[in-house]
Amino acid sequence: MRKKIIEYGLLIIISIAFGINVVFMNLFPVYSNTLLIVGYIILAAGAVLVILSVFTIIKRIDKEVVKNGVYSVVRHPMYVGGMVMFFSHFFLGQNWIVAISTVIGITGCYIIIGIEDKKIREKFGNGYIKYSESVPRINVLAGILMKIKNRGDSK
Repeated sequence: MRKKIIEYGLLIIISIAFGINVVFMNLFPVYSNTLLIVGYIILAAGAVLVILSVFTIIKRIDKEVVKNGVYSVVRHPMYVGGMVMFFSHFFLGQNWIVAISTVIGITGCYIIIGIEDKKIREKFGNGYIKYSESVPRINVLAGILMKIKNRGDSK
């Protein structure tokens, strides 16, 4: 029960941080259009990661460990996508209030990933433990490099 309260509390904190970012990104002027463009590119990359993970997991939830699609690159692509989208707020907001709430949002996502990892490990046992040994938790670059290396090893 305590874990659920912590998890829901973190989700509320993340939601508040997101709301603060939306408000303050619209209240303050943008100082650099170049940073704004970079922010939109990063935001799109995070959104693609979230969308791909939703389409991959949608029919398999609670049945088995999902190991294909973006889940073959990183174990928590939805949260990683959310963290990437939060990161884009640095560039989109360009003020210290957005920067602080972005750090809070990313930190909240990171903590929830640890909680989720434990829950999934308890639910799926050895299957998830083996999967977690071959797929990084949040490091997308390492996951891509591992996938490329494994593809080369299988030839």
